[in-house]
Amino acid sequence: MPDLPPGSVVRANDTPPIQWSSQTTSISTVTTTYTTTVSAGTYVATAVAFTAPTTGRVKITVAARLDNSAVAGTHLSAETKTGSTIGSGTTVEAAADATAVQNYSGTQIHGEVSHILEGLTPGDIYNTVLLHRVTSGTGSFAFRYLIVEPVS
Repeated sequence: MPDLPPGSVVRANDTPPIQWSSQTTSISTVTTTYTTTVSAGTYVATAVAFTAPTTGRVKITVAARLDNSAVAGTHLSAETKTGSTIGSGTTVEAAADATAVQNYSGTQIHGEVSHILEGLTPGDIYNTVLLHRVTSGTGSFAFRYLIVEPVS
């Protein structure tokens, strides 16, 4: 985790466990802003609560199988908030196209993207949930997964 000199004591918050969540359920949406709202299927959150490591940095990986009926954009991104209650708390990082897995095609792809979230308070608990949106048309999402892991 952090650069520790030889002989240093490693504490639990230096290497908290990796957290992950996955859903195979297929959902679709016509919503153009990041949301949990679905137009078909039953929404089940792909989300985790995690403890920030000593470095205050985590790697967030999101993935899904996506496509769009209108050959328009289909986006899946993570939103991170303070606290252990999924979807509650103060937003630390909003879902955004810059950190989203995206498909601009009617052909299904399975895409994955990772990014580093910095500035977390070591030892504090946060929660991350996947949100989705489209630019137009109907976007479909299946085999969604989310991984949050500490980084040095």
